[in-house]
Amino acid sequence: MLWLLRRTLIRKQTALQVRHQEQIAAGKQSVVKQSEGETSTTIHTIDTSEKKTDADTTADGRSQFLDTIRRQFSLKHQLGIYSLLTWLLFWVFILMWYIGIAVIMYRVPYLMRWWTDAVARPLALLIIWFFITLVIRIGKILIDRLTDVWTTHSSLPLSETQRIALRAATVAGALKGLITFVFITFGILDFLKIFNVPTSSILAGGAVIGIAISLGSQSLIKDLVNGCLILMEDQFAVGDVIEIGDKSGLVENLNLRVTQLRNSEGKLITIPNSNIMNVSNLTRLWSRVDFSIVVAYENDPKQVLEILKQVCKQLYSEVEWRDRLPESPQVLGIDDLSHTGMLVRVWIKTAPMEQWNVGREFRLRVRQAFEANNIQIHAITV
Repeated sequence: MLWLLRRTLIRKQTALQVRHQEQIAAGKQSVVKQSEGETSTTIHTIDTSEKKTDADTTADGRSQFLDTIRRQFSLKHQLGIYSLLTWLLFWVFILMWYIGIAVIMYRVPYLMRWWTDAVARPLALLIIWFFITLVIRIGKILIDRLTDVWTTHSSLPLSETQRIALRAATVAGALKGLITFVFITFGILDFLKIFNVPTSSILAGGAVIGIAISLGSQSLIKDLVNGCLILMEDQFAVGDVIEIGDKSGLVENLNLRVTQLRNSEGKLITIPNSNIMNVSNLTRLWSRVDFSIVVAYENDPKQVLEILKQVCKQLYSEVEWRDRLPESPQVLGIDDLSHTGMLVRVWIKTAPMEQWNVGREFRLRVRQAFEANNIQIHAITV
C-alpha cells in the first residue's frame, strides 16, 4: 500500500513538474518577445463610454505578470509538498526495512553475534543521511520563500519585475547547488569518521587536489565569479540588447558560466563571462534615439528647427507612438557648423527596445517634412 501510494505521488509530482516547466518556458518566451518588440505595442480599445489609458494598460500587464509568477510559486509549493511526502514515504520504507533486518538478526541465533555492529553503524549512517537531506530540503524551501518575496513587488515597473524574476531563478539555482554541495561534503566526512578513517589527512589531500584543480581551471572559476557579479549588479538580463566589445545582440540565455547573444543575422554568439570586461546595455530602463542631420546653409535655421519641433510634436501626440515615448522629443538645436552644412540634433527618449522602431518612423517623417518644405539635406548621421 505504501509503495502504491508513493507511485501515485510520484506520478502527480511528475505532472506538476511538467506544468511548472511549461510556465517557466512561457514566461521566458514572453519576456524575450516583449524585448524584441513583438508585444511592446499596446492595444488601445475604445468603448462607447470610456477609453483605456496607458497607465491602466501598464498596470494590467504588471498584474498579469505578477499573477503568472504567483501561479508558478503556487505550483512550486505543491511540488514541494508532493516531494516532501514522497521523501517521508521513502524514509518509512527505510525504517521498515531496518527494523525488519534488526528483528531478524536478533531472533536468529547464528546472526546474533553480529547484531550489535550490524545495527549500530547502519543506524548512525541513516541518521546522518536523514539529517543531511532534511537540512538540504529546509535550505531549498527557505531559498524559494526568499525568491518569492524578492520577485513579487507590485510597486515596481513590469520590466523591472521581469528582470528580477529572471535573476532570482538563476541566483536561486546557484544557491541550491551550493548548499547541496556543502552539506553533502559534511555528510561524507561524518560517514568516514564512523569507519574510523582519518579525515584530517583526507582534507589535506583534498586541499592539495583542490588547488591543483583550481590552477587548471582558472578560466572556469573566473567565469563563475564574473557570472555572479553580473547577476548581483544587474548589469544585464535575458531580453536586453547589449554590446560586448565588437559583439552585440539580444541576450537569449544567461547563466553563471556563459552569456549567449542572438545578433541581427540570427547567429547565436556564446561569450564566456570571464571575457566580459566592458558591456553596454542599450535597453536598461529606457533608450534614446540620437538623431542628427546636416542641412545646407541655404536653409533658414529657424525654419529647420521649427519643422523638426512640429514633427516631434505630431509624433508624440499620436496614440500609436505615445506609449513608446516617456517624454516629448527634444530638439537640441544646431550642434555643429562645418563646410558641409549645419548639423542639427534631436534626442528622443523611448521605452526599452523601441529606439529602432521610433527612429525609423522619425526619419521617415523628417524626410517627408523636409521635402514638403524644400529643405536641402547634405548628409545624415545617426
